[in-house]
Amino acid sequence: MRTKLFFAGILFMFVAAGCATTPPVTGPSTRDSTPAADIRNAQRAPDAPIVTQGPKLRVAVVKFNDRSAYGKGRLGGAAKDILTTELVRSGKFIMITRQDLDLLQDEQDLAHSGMVKAGTGAKSGEIIGVNAIVTGTVSQFGVKQKSATYLFGASKTQTAEATVDVRLVDASTGRIIFAESGVGVHESSSTEVLGIGGRTGYDETMEGKAFRAAVAKFIDNLIQKMETIEWTGKVASVEGTEVTVNAGRKTGLIAGDRLQVFGEGREVIDPDTKMPLGRRQGPKKGDIEIVDFFGEDASVGRIVSGSDFAVNDIVRFGR
Repeated sequence: MRTKLFFAGILFMFVAAGCATTPPVTGPSTRDSTPAADIRNAQRAPDAPIVTQGPKLRVAVVKFNDRSAYGKGRLGGAAKDILTTELVRSGKFIMITRQDLDLLQDEQDLAHSGMVKAGTGAKSGEIIGVNAIVTGTVSQFGVKQKSATYLFGASKTQTAEATVDVRLVDASTGRIIFAESGVGVHESSSTEVLGIGGRTGYDETMEGKAFRAAVAKFIDNLIQKMETIEWTGKVASVEGTEVTVNAGRKTGLIAGDRLQVFGEGREVIDPDTKMPLGRRQGPKKGDIEIVDFFGEDASVGRIVSGSDFAVNDIVRFGR
């Protein structure tokens, strides 16, 4: 009896030692994408001050390319969805719907087909009234696996690492005003002792967790840069002393807000590159005051001063 107890005690000590040396890891790794690294990023001075107040920007997150050898073109959508979710959670922007993005893509395809004379088609941002366009690339993605065998058990660790590049484009000028990369790492481990424990194959949820860790690296700076873009809307119709604007409660306007109205302005083309440099601000035509709302996101303004308002005139938030 004592001999049996002696061997049972020895067996218990080996099992306990094996368990103590290979604890399961279920959260982010201790590398650069850990919460500690995120705290360091949050403590950095912001790249740009927030200078705008008032209406929410209209933002479109367009297709993310997948240039990783691992993903075979399928990972771009995952990174795009995670970034879109984070921007929605911020509550600071109006995200353009997939239907609107399809309209944007159709118009761009038409322009590229040669059926529309170069320089005469609407800019991508002007088609659906967006203020900013976010795009990017999954430049790298990979999964590594490490296994270890012990006297009474074994452990296996899978590590997913992703690199996501993001670009922010001012829709009115087509200029890239922000570009950054984020590297995210996520680890998942399993331990087996005497045949008891977890045996795991490849875990596809690791992809999303690695992408989310990568997006976390630049999301704050991206939002801060987006908030430096001045909001603009457009006049949709003019009837007597009433001016309809393509923005309303959803955008963040309230009754009593004053909007300045400017002519559409002239587009300036670089004489060397033949590329558009942007549209110069047209002359100020007057001011309107928001008095009513209708539809999903539209409002009616009463003319306070000025005249000759027209469809496609630019409206800016009064200061």
